[in-house]
Order: sequence, then C-alpha cells, then structure tokens
Amino acid sequence: MDYAAICRGLKQELFGGWKPFEVLWLAAFLIAQIWAYTQQPESWLAMIAGISGIICVVFVSKGKISNYFFGLIFAYSYFYVAWKANFLGEMNTVLYVYLPAQFIGYFLWKSNMQQEAGGEAVIAKKLSAKGWVVLLSAIALGTAAFVQVLKAHQGSSAGLDGLTTVLVVAAQLLMILRYREQWALWIVLNILSIVLWAENPSMYLMYGAYLLNSLYGYYNWSRLQQLQR
Repeated sequence: MDYAAICRGLKQELFGGWKPFEVLWLAAFLIAQIWAYTQQPESWLAMIAGISGIICVVFVSKGKISNYFFGLIFAYSYFYVAWKANFLGEMNTVLYVYLPAQFIGYFLWKSNMQQEAGGEAVIAKKLSAKGWVVLLSAIALGTAAFVQVLKAHQGSSAGLDGLTTVLVVAAQLLMILRYREQWALWIVLNILSIVLWAENPSMYLMYGAYLLNSLYGYYNWSRLQQLQR
C-alpha cells in the first residue's frame, strides 16, 4: 500500500481547491461557533456538533466527498443535543436519515466524481419541473403525517419540528442524488431551524452559518452543473 500517495490524496482532498475567501469564510464560522460556546458553555457536545456541522456543509458546498466524515461526527454529537432538548423529530432524523445518509452518500458520490481545478468535485444534476412537483407534494404530505406522530408522543414544537424533519429528509435525499436544488431546501430549513433553536446560541449560530453557506452552495453547485454539462 502506497501510504505516501494516500497522504497526498488526503491532503489534496482536505486542503486543495480553496479560494482565499472560502478559507476566511470557514474560519469566521468556526471562530463564531467557539465564541458562542464561551458565552454559554453549557454543552460541549453542542459545540462539537456546531463545528463538525459547519465543516461538513462547507465541504458539501465545495463538492468534496470528505464532507461525509465530518457529517458522521455531527450526527453522533447532534443526536445527544436534540435528545436533551426533547426534539423527537430531530433525534429520529439523525438516527434514520443523517447516519445512514453518510454511508450511502459516500458510495454514491464516489462513483460520480470528476477532476476540477484544485481537486475532485462531485458531478451535479438539476431537478426537472416534474421533479419539483413530486418533491413539494411529498414534503406537504409527509409533514402533515409526521406532525401528528410527534403530537401523539408529546414532542416539543411538534409543528415546526415535524416540518424541519421532513425538509431534512428531502434535502438529504437530493444531496445523496447530487441535485443542486437541495440548497433551496437547506435555505428554508436553516431559517426554520434558527427559530427552532432560538434559545441555544451554539445551535442557532450554527444554523445561521448554514444559511449563509446554503446561499453559496446553491451558487457553486449551479456553476458546477453548468461546467459539467
């Protein structure tokens, strides 16, 4: 086994292809997350979830497959944060969406990468008009059903929790299948999640960073999709 080649590939994956403003962007998000923890150091797991989550979504916006490693760290730590807050929808999302998606997504992306300036990037796709109709209908029906389940189990903020959970499922599916429209759902989801976690600085700051990154992600994946046609 050529360990030198593996190290070079890993270095290229993690550190290659970054623009200066993207490095500053990521650094600013991480500094803000650490600052939030120092202001209210009640949960170090929330800080870990925030940091790993930010790294994950920034790497997704870059089309880097290593996002799935950081996604695993996020999923495990976020589960316990949501458990403490009694957000049953978020907990189930981690168990049945985030965790399996990291493994499924990795293997689906692995066979759909191509060389870009500074390293590899995933091959992005665009959702059709028919696809949008199916997607929005599924979100509406799924939310209505899941909210009733959460209410039956006395979950906190059942309506908002149910909607965000279904949006996560839909957005994660689009991400795994490499559709750029995932970012439109992430934008909506992040706005709602800021409201959901309004009393937890680490969490709403994390979702604020996610929101900004989602806007950039949509732009960058649109660029990738056009370049790769």
